[in-house]
Amino acid sequence: MTDTNWQPTFADDAFQDGVGPKFRALAHMIRQAIRAGELAPGDRLPPMRDLAWRLQVTPGTVARAYQVVAAEGIVESHVGRGSFVAAQGARQAPLQPLIDDRNERGRDRPLRADEVAIDLRSPKLPDLGQAGAIRQAFRRMADQSGEELLDYTPVSGDRDCTAALTDWIGPRAAGEFGPPDIVLTHGCQSAILLILSMCLAGERPRILCEALCYPGLRHAARLLRAEVAPVAQDGQGMLPDELDRAARQTGARVVFLTPSAQNPTTGRMNAERRAAIIDVARRHDLQVIEDESYTTRPGALRGADGPPPLRELAPERVWQLVGLAKLLSAGLRFGAIICPTGMGGQARLAAQHSHFGVARPLTVAVTELLRDPATEDLCRAILADFEARRNIATEVMAGTGLVSLAELPFLWLPLPARWRPSVYAQAAADRGILVRPADEFAASAGSITLAGSFANAVRIGLAGHMPHATLRRALTELRRLHDAPPQDDMVA
Repeated sequence: MTDTNWQPTFADDAFQDGVGPKFRALAHMIRQAIRAGELAPGDRLPPMRDLAWRLQVTPGTVARAYQVVAAEGIVESHVGRGSFVAAQGARQAPLQPLIDDRNERGRDRPLRADEVAIDLRSPKLPDLGQAGAIRQAFRRMADQSGEELLDYTPVSGDRDCTAALTDWIGPRAAGEFGPPDIVLTHGCQSAILLILSMCLAGERPRILCEALCYPGLRHAARLLRAEVAPVAQDGQGMLPDELDRAARQTGARVVFLTPSAQNPTTGRMNAERRAAIIDVARRHDLQVIEDESYTTRPGALRGADGPPPLRELAPERVWQLVGLAKLLSAGLRFGAIICPTGMGGQARLAAQHSHFGVARPLTVAVTELLRDPATEDLCRAILADFEARRNIATEVMAGTGLVSLAELPFLWLPLPARWRPSVYAQAAADRGILVRPADEFAASAGSITLAGSFANAVRIGLAGHMPHATLRRALTELRRLHDAPPQDDMVA
């Protein structure tokens, strides 16, 4: 990828033919430059502030234009690196990595040798002993393993692991279920791909999701040549009436939801909302993917209160995602699907055809972890640490409208009207702090509008891997930035 010498100027006819406001005119100019070959795949567009100065518009105008062409798939935008012309021959291929490990580069310029970016994009786990517990579990696995490690894992080879996972999750997590309903996967992203491969059909399959949602769904849909159709949301997540309308208009057969901890807004559906969503799903015969990857806990951790999981309400159509990445270890790449009643066998065969199942060394080691009473103590310690970090954030961000949820390792920070999320994220990166703007969670073009007031915000991970003092310092700097929005007109 190379920098471009593209030097656009607003021509007299830039606002003709219904192009509209300046940001739409600039988006039109980018499209025209790509079609004319002035911008080639891989070229980097000018930095927002440089282009804003050159065109005598605000940085917000340029940011909105870049958002428009990024949503169309002709430009790839990466916080901290810039915006690049996308490859035109593979528009359905993944556009960006799900995990970005470039902590050394958090902005357009390289960091100096004495600088380290404070990465608050992902809610990384603290190590409170689970790394040692995982090592011990693999040692025990090695001691009890033999020649079976040389063969493929049979369909029934994960029986001990699914039984241990059933006990660990507890009955409150998904209603009535047992080991035959569980299919093991390589993390929840693998589970999403597996479910979609089973449920999508037709020449133009569509998936319904909240306007702001987990980006991995969008990338999974692209791999399967499917479209995501955003549905309007409020503080609890998806609106049932809007789901009903979208299902009628699109003919979609699948809806993706995070009812207990909406990612990224931290919303949680109450019991009435869940019942209404399921009523719509039954009316349109929708398959429901219930992402509980952030909230699935051992039964002892969940307590007796709280709204019922969607799978409990509709066990005939809900596929629930569970895993260890958000509570114990992301590196294990271990997850599972609690399938609709009667679908476990079919899903297990699909997993075999997809990747021959989860490797035996991993399932044995995970079984050891799940059956070790110390694992639950580790989970409690990790949750307590995230709660302490959330308390720090609540204190530092008092009065900002910060939205958070107990035990959840990320926050949703609404921004003053004069900030745009992508511009705020870039300004934070210029100060060595990396956060994720709402734009990165937009399901598709138009999603920002459907998300309403929730869209003008950034997501902040609680960064369990760094000391509390470092987190407080970063949050304090983000608060200063929040309280000092640009003085130019960011809504141009």
